[in-house]
Amino acid sequence: MPITEEDSFFTENIVNINKKIYIILFCALIVPVTFVVLTHVGVWYVPTPYAAMIFSYTLIMALSCFFLNKSGKKVLQSVSMYLGLIAISGFVFLLGMKGVIVLTISWAFAPFISCLYYNRRLTRITTYINFVLTIVAFWLRSSAVTLVLSGVKTSHRWFIENVPGVIVEFIFVFVVTDFLSKRTSETFRRLMSINADKDGAYRRLNEKTLEQFNTNKELQEKNEYIEKLNQELNSRNLGLYQNQHKIIEFVVGSFGSFDIFGVTHNYHTGKYVQIICNQLRKDGHYTEELTDQKIQEYMLAALLHDTGKIRIPQHIVNKIGKYTKEEYEIMKTHPMEGRKLLEGMPVIDDGGFNVTAKEMALYHHERWDGSGYPYGVAGDTIPLCARILAAADVLDALISPRLYKEPKSIEDAIKVFEEEKGKSFEPCIADAVIALKNEIVALDLDFKTYEGAKFDDELARWKKYYPELKNFGKAGK
Repeated sequence: MPITEEDSFFTENIVNINKKIYIILFCALIVPVTFVVLTHVGVWYVPTPYAAMIFSYTLIMALSCFFLNKSGKKVLQSVSMYLGLIAISGFVFLLGMKGVIVLTISWAFAPFISCLYYNRRLTRITTYINFVLTIVAFWLRSSAVTLVLSGVKTSHRWFIENVPGVIVEFIFVFVVTDFLSKRTSETFRRLMSINADKDGAYRRLNEKTLEQFNTNKELQEKNEYIEKLNQELNSRNLGLYQNQHKIIEFVVGSFGSFDIFGVTHNYHTGKYVQIICNQLRKDGHYTEELTDQKIQEYMLAALLHDTGKIRIPQHIVNKIGKYTKEEYEIMKTHPMEGRKLLEGMPVIDDGGFNVTAKEMALYHHERWDGSGYPYGVAGDTIPLCARILAAADVLDALISPRLYKEPKSIEDAIKVFEEEKGKSFEPCIADAVIALKNEIVALDLDFKTYEGAKFDDELARWKKYYPELKNFGKAGK
């Protein structure tokens, strides 16, 4: 059977990704070596036999993948593909089983790597394996964690309390990786078909004699055909870009399963980010940075800014009333947890979107005067995207209902921005919000009109499972 261009592409892709995996494994040898060095100088304590085991395992797997991939035989290269993914999964498992370091979304590394093979079945298998390994690792860690050793909790209780978080993470990973592996494979196959048609068109053009192209009409027809192929190729590329954005919107829509206000807050914030950017540009601020494309990127990335709340216990996220000091300290970790989760997000728009999303998640609670968290940075040290998001985030929090408060009026919210200009907010950003008062009034009315019935249905569903919400009012009241 002749080898098609499609077979050649996927075979070459397997070889290239295999190469990346064994390079990653060779680089990973630094980890156990670092453990030994840090233990020797007294900075950290990792048992030497444990570090030696990780080093030996990683070296054996890296060498095995290297020689299998270099064999030139298709069967052995496929074996290297499976072995490499297993090796990465095993490496993360060995790191997590002892609890020497705390791993979160690192468990998703192998599933996301598997997406690069454009094999949906392989990606699913890898995700299932990593889920099982994660559960096992948490079970092994449960007897060694600080809370267990200090007698505060039993190992079984610690395990049961942490497993739901693992399940939520892997549902997220499964949905994203399964969709990506399916869509990218289908897209690449269609693009190859289009390219084959395009190559055929060029060959037919070359086979024609000069005599057949004496008339402008015939040449025009050929050019139109090629242009049509190019347009279809561009359309496919646009479709891939749009699918990436739909994945993000789907994930954000799922936040409603653990945060009653999460979905509407994220969409409100994204819209406020857009109008604040436009007002800043209108006022002559950051005109070079705030292009139409960049504003769209900021608006979409804003949807993911509270991703870290998925790592916060639900009884804190949805608490009625104000937080205790201890609860507030836990809630303040969500920016860092969000950045960790977004580290595992597949590359979008050549990685520019990923950078923006991580900056927004990490810095959106920082303040212009340095009074924010988690790092207390100030001024221009805070990325522009996060400075704009901070204003949009506070604006929606002020004028929307929450379990712990009634909404403020828009007039009162504007007064907050007048008072916090140069303190919580960069002066030009505070001025932009103040100037947008009428537009904010119109947007707030649209939100309440469109979301009112939907929110009432969602609130009714929550009240079935959370009796403490029985006296909580409807949206817009």
